[in-house]
Amino acid sequence: MARTEYCFVYHGSHGDALREHEEELWEKSFRENVCCARSIEEAIRQRADPSDPSYLPDDCIAPVLEQYGFRRVSYVLAHTVRENDGNHALLHLVSDEAREWANRQNVIADAPFGRYYEVNAAVVDVNRLVHQTREAYQALDLFGQAHCSAGMFDENVEGKVLVLSPETLKESAWSPQNQLWLATGGFGCDPKASGRAVYATCLGDREETRWNREDFVGVLDERYLPDWAQEKLESLRVPTQKQNAAPQMGGMEMG
Repeated sequence: MARTEYCFVYHGSHGDALREHEEELWEKSFRENVCCARSIEEAIRQRADPSDPSYLPDDCIAPVLEQYGFRRVSYVLAHTVRENDGNHALLHLVSDEAREWANRQNVIADAPFGRYYEVNAAVVDVNRLVHQTREAYQALDLFGQAHCSAGMFDENVEGKVLVLSPETLKESAWSPQNQLWLATGGFGCDPKASGRAVYATCLGDREETRWNREDFVGVLDERYLPDWAQEKLESLRVPTQKQNAAPQMGGMEMG
C-alpha cells in the first residue's frame, strides 16, 4: 500500500469540537468520514459478484485503505459495527471478531452526525471488511502490547528498548524500524519521578529526540528483538560502555 499523509481523524463529538473551538477540524474529519463510507460502499458494489452474494474479494478494502488510511477506515468500520450491534434485528449477524475489534477502537457516538458515515452494506460484508482491514494491519508487522514485557511503569527504563505506539507516529511512518527506541535518559524513565520526558535514540535511523512516557506501549520483550535491531543496539551501547569504563579524575577523563 502506498504511504501518504492522511486527513486528521477527529475522535471527539461535534459538541466537543464546539467546546474546544475545533469546529474546522471536526468538519473536515466529518466530511472525510462520509467520503470514506461511500467509497467502502462503492468498493463492495464494484468487487461483489451478483451471481454469488456470499463472494467478496480478499483485497476489496485495499483501495480504500490506500486512499484514506487505516485510521479513518477503522474509525468508519468500527462505527458501523457498533451501530449494527445496537440494532436488535441485526445483532445476531455481527461477528464476535468484528464486535471485539470495534469495541477496542477509539470511536464515540456523535449523534446525529454519525449516521451519515455509517456504511450502508450487508452486515456480513462489513464483517468481511473488518477482517480484511485487520489482516492488512497485521501485515505491517508493527510492534504492540503483546511484544512487551509487563510493568513498564514499575521500573526505570533507561537503557531499555521501548516500543513507540503507532498512534504516536504519522501513518506514513508506520514501520517496525520507527517503533524501537533506546531510552537514554529523562525523568520519564523513572516511574517515581513526576517528569514525563523520555530521551531516546531510534534503532532504525539513530534519530535522537524527546518523547513523553505515555507515547510508548512498553518495554520490548527481548524475545522479539529483531536481528537488525540487535546490531544497532550493540553499536549504540558500545560508546556508552567505553565512556563508563574510562578512569575518571576530578570530573575529567584521563588520557
